[in-house]
Formats: sequence, structure tokens, C-alpha cells
Amino acid sequence: MRGAILLMIPIGGAIGYLMPISRQTASAVAATEQTSEKPRETKLTRWSSGHFYTDAYVNKKTIHFVVDTGATDVALTEADARMAGIKFDPSQFHVVGTGASGAVMGQEVNLDEVDLDGKRARDLKGVVLQGLEVSLLGQNYLRQLHGVQIDGDTMTLR
Repeated sequence: MRGAILLMIPIGGAIGYLMPISRQTASAVAATEQTSEKPRETKLTRWSSGHFYTDAYVNKKTIHFVVDTGATDVALTEADARMAGIKFDPSQFHVVGTGASGAVMGQEVNLDEVDLDGKRARDLKGVVLQGLEVSLLGQNYLRQLHGVQIDGDTMTLR
């Protein structure tokens, strides 16, 4: 099952490669490296690519994500994992799933905290993926929210 859901990873990588990444999103994440105090609703606007992007904190560091309802776990690029202080070793990467292009290589890691506008999840399993161009905010974070709703070109996270 993990392999089937990780099928979305190459798509996320392609999106990240093909789209210019802006650190400005519809999310109200502050520019500082602090976490939000009180949880609040997050409204994201669909990009022309058809995807929803946001910034969230991982271990109190700002990471740019595509919200990927098809990804099982939060998946980080190698650069984002380093920025968040997550220890991993590319020489220890192994097959963690199967995507459209074949085997997906990476390493499972622990994320102390993921915070989007005060909606915190602690002690999450994550994965650092080889070749990933933009980090993926996956189901192991999203299912802890009160709700994820898409209405037209707006995604609301509660």
C-alpha cells in the first residue's frame, strides 16, 4: 500500500522542478522561525498547476510544501531535511516505495513537530527522498486536522 501511495512522489518532484517556487503562499505562516500560538484555519489558493502550496514549520524551521493528499507521509527534500536539523545519510537510502518512474529511494526519519498556522502534530514519521524537488505535506499530518476541504480553487485546513 505504501508503494502505491508513494506513486505521487515523482509527480511532486516534477511539479517542484517545473514550477518556480515562491515562498509567499496563501497561508499566514509568519516569516520568523517561531511557531503559531493558537490554531487557526488555513485557506490555500490552487496554483495554475492545479496544486496547493503552503509553508509550514518542521522542527521550528519553515519548509515549503505541496499539500499532497495522495502521499502517506510527510516527505522532505534533502535540503529541507538538513535545514530542519533532521539527521539522515544518503548512503543509507533504500527503496521506500514505487513511483511512476520506478523505485523511490529514501530514508525514514522522525519529525519532532510539524506546525501549520498553529495546527501541530508531534512525533511524526517522515521520509527524506532522493531527488524530491518540493517537500510533500502528506496524510500522516493531514489526518490529524479537524478537516481538509476543497471547494473550487480553495483548500481549507482546520
